[in-house]
Amino acid sequence: MASTALRIAGALAAILALVAAPSARAERLTFDYRLYPPLKAALDSGDAGRIAYDGSNPRHVVDLIAITGRSAADWDEAVEIIARTPSHNMTSARSWFAEIEAMALRECPAARLSIVAEETGSIIYTEQSDGCPRPAGESRMGRIVAGRRSLFAITFILHGSAEPAARSGWLATLNSAHIE
Repeated sequence: MASTALRIAGALAAILALVAAPSARAERLTFDYRLYPPLKAALDSGDAGRIAYDGSNPRHVVDLIAITGRSAADWDEAVEIIARTPSHNMTSARSWFAEIEAMALRECPAARLSIVAEETGSIIYTEQSDGCPRPAGESRMGRIVAGRRSLFAITFILHGSAEPAARSGWLATLNSAHIE
């Protein structure tokens, strides 16, 4: 069991390293996945099918980890990690949040997005899209972090409404997220 946990911890470290830009001076997003026990359990399971990596666009790299469900393709709860290269109209956490909000409202006019916390270069937000035909999830809580050369987002997604314990674990994990 300990060797499985070490392999998964190593896999998570590799995922986070892949999320960073390829340069030696690359920024990378780190967070304490142990703060949310279901995420820790998913990673400790040793099930590589829970992790999906899409690096097809090096300017927009996406990792998805299924927390509950059968796999990264068939999940009930997941965490998505995105690394983006800033562009002329996307240079800050605030501008990325505005894009997320506009897209959510286009897909579901009943979506409700709220900023939970905001500080220089970072926004934590929630999204509820109850009753909307949005396939990616109904409850979201995410953090967008802007670095000098990169933008990162870590988002918890749940099909359905999140229980208070889940939201508390998500928030603790999001609060631990920072750029190195």
